[in-house]
Amino acid sequence: MRRLLAGALVLLASRAGAQIDTARAARAARDSAWQRTADSLRAAAIARNAVGTRLSKVVVTPGTFGLLAPVRGAAQTLGRDEIVSRPQLGEDLFRSIARLPGLSSGEFGAGFHVRGAELDQLHVSLDGLELFEPFHMKDFDNALSILDVQSAEGIDLVTSGFTSEYGNRLGSVLAIHSRAPRTDSVRTTLGASVTNLRFQAQGGFADERGGWLVAARRGYLDLALKLAGRADSLSPQYADVFATATWQLAAKHRIAAHALWATDEMGYKVNNGSIDSRYGSAYGWLTLDSDWSQTLTSRTVASVGSLLWERQGDAQIISAFRSTVHEHRDFTFGGLRQDWLWGPGSSFALKWGGEVRPMSAYYDYAALKGRRVLQGDTIATLRTTVREAFDAHGVQWGVYVAPRVRPVSWLVAEVGARYDNTSWGGDRSVSPRANVMVTLGPRTTLRLAAGRYTQSQQLFGLQVQDGVTAFGRADVAEHRVVGLEHRFGLVAVAKVEMYERSVVQERPRYINLRGDIHVFPELELDRALLAATSGKATGVEWSVHGLALGGFDWAASYTNARVTDRVGTVDVPRGWDQPHTLYVDASYHPPESSWRIAAAWQAHSGWPESPVSFAVDTTVNGHGTRSITVLTTYGPVTALGARRLPWYHRLDVRLTRDVATSRGKLSFFVDLFNALDTTNPSAYNYRTTLTNTALIVQREPEAQLGRLPSAGISWEF
Repeated sequence: MRRLLAGALVLLASRAGAQIDTARAARAARDSAWQRTADSLRAAAIARNAVGTRLSKVVVTPGTFGLLAPVRGAAQTLGRDEIVSRPQLGEDLFRSIARLPGLSSGEFGAGFHVRGAELDQLHVSLDGLELFEPFHMKDFDNALSILDVQSAEGIDLVTSGFTSEYGNRLGSVLAIHSRAPRTDSVRTTLGASVTNLRFQAQGGFADERGGWLVAARRGYLDLALKLAGRADSLSPQYADVFATATWQLAAKHRIAAHALWATDEMGYKVNNGSIDSRYGSAYGWLTLDSDWSQTLTSRTVASVGSLLWERQGDAQIISAFRSTVHEHRDFTFGGLRQDWLWGPGSSFALKWGGEVRPMSAYYDYAALKGRRVLQGDTIATLRTTVREAFDAHGVQWGVYVAPRVRPVSWLVAEVGARYDNTSWGGDRSVSPRANVMVTLGPRTTLRLAAGRYTQSQQLFGLQVQDGVTAFGRADVAEHRVVGLEHRFGLVAVAKVEMYERSVVQERPRYINLRGDIHVFPELELDRALLAATSGKATGVEWSVHGLALGGFDWAASYTNARVTDRVGTVDVPRGWDQPHTLYVDASYHPPESSWRIAAAWQAHSGWPESPVSFAVDTTVNGHGTRSITVLTTYGPVTALGARRLPWYHRLDVRLTRDVATSRGKLSFFVDLFNALDTTNPSAYNYRTTLTNTALIVQREPEAQLGRLPSAGISWEF
């Protein structure tokens, strides 16, 4: 006989065929904050310690966050109410979680850097399928992700030290699980906000053996930019559609079909340049989940997909010479993946699997570049032409095996390895990994991870705009992580985590030394080769998460970290290196009320700033006319970080309300981004003037977004 925890209990009763009002049930459950907290603790305790619990469900990896869904045994969990009510722009999936410990991001972009890793070193998957560059508005610092937060049922973020089933990524894992569709009546949601229009519908078929869901967004980000006073002539448009259908084939097999499509276009015209771009993503995949027995399960994923990049335009950089760019790039892939799990008892489990992905890419790039350079003691205009058009093909495959054991009740260990092979780069790698969870007491857990991780260059990832046409060798990193978690009864969960990611093999790459948005990054004056051979990211994260007592939710974290690349004998900080980062999130949901108010404050050290120098020279044109020219030069790369931008500060607030009606539920929100209108520069612009023989330099901050109000409404019926 199971023992029930003390506290309020909610009993739901309905006649056969009746629909339970889950919203009313949720409100009833929230009437007792102590009960909700006790239930969370009970679920976590069962996942860690109960005899007979499936060993595969125990979280052994430090830095694991479970989001949206109920507690999964993860060290820290944020529920749907917390995520949706957090201040965020565009109801965006990535922006809603960007303030977790160890994450850093800018104001314009939705993408985030996990513990200093490159953006493309984050493995993103949706229902078992890897997504490539899952962002809208790539010319605008990846302004939004291509998946609406309302389409997600659960999110698992692993910041480092992830286990062997994930390959070809150096940094971290973000696994997204879509909402399971209803299998009874049709339910529809319509929404509108300052940034987009939303539609979602779901229902059942085949006598409730199957369900379907369709979600679509149409965005108009230009309105939000006008409210922020940064419209210029920018005219971005984007749209995405996600559809899924599930069907219970038999008692042991479930099949699901998924499709994700996204597109965006942007036109941008200013005095010194213009750009027209179009990007597209299309994915289709089938998943088959099979329960062969009570101890043996498998998942099979078959997929196809394609991506498209198109850019064309011109830019005038400093001189009167105008540079032009035309680019067309596309990428197609197929894939087959299978994962198996055998769990015969509470002391042993074995997972294994593999995947194969044939891929092809096409590059068509043409550019006429002009820039001023210093030759000897003379300033000259250097004009170059880049023209590349070629195909690339190859196959990427990998296999893994990972046994997990619990030799004693307080210890769980997983030791795994994977083998990866990438044909176009000739990369072949073996990656051993180990993860351990030690239960030090009823409230204290220690987690450790160590392993080797490799990442081959993407088939579509050549920097042809900089003249690179050959694939480099894979990046290789070693992770070492230690995390200690302690629960303070029903009050809070605290965690401290130390990590080191040593990049022992790193490809050189071209970067921009300034942190502002680049319409044509390859044409900018700050474009430079980062000839790194290795790198390192180290840090200590302290975090605490309140357990929602009396309707008050809160979380706070502080991170002390560094991330550098080794160039020759110099350690160069990466552009988003933040030695000190603080996040504070709080929300209040009064009992018996449909209102919720949330605030989010963050502060971090200023990003590294590139040195800048100026040269003055008298030039003579073809007609014999003399003119005085000022040449602005950024770098060198090894001096990046000699100065830093000022400290960054921002406060966001959001007010939400749900209203039950006879025809469904209305939800409202009002959001104020950067409520204090703090000026946070992403870089500095320099204006030079000559007075007689004196050069006067004025430094002006390139400010990020200022105060930006937004609002939205949705109706579920």
